[in-house]
Amino acid sequence: MSRIPSLTLPTPNYEEMLMMSNRRLVCMLREAVLAPGKVERFSPRPPEEHDAYTVEHEPGRIVVRLFVDGQDVFHCCFVPPEEYL
Repeated sequence: MSRIPSLTLPTPNYEEMLMMSNRRLVCMLREAVLAPGKVERFSPRPPEEHDAYTVEHEPGRIVVRLFVDGQDVFHCCFVPPEEYL
């Protein structure tokens, strides 16, 4: 089984994100991470081509999964900033 690349982002407004709709979370990801000129800042780099998203609220993190042709290809995990203290 292959390992799916994952990017973990400590987020100062994590508590606010918990109240956002899944649609808003995806929009935020697209604006803050996937936009041209921003995606290059991250490692591992999210794929430029993807055709679907899912959002999962897990204990202590929000995971947005990117898909290509039904295959899970990348995870972006938003976590509270104290995760990295």
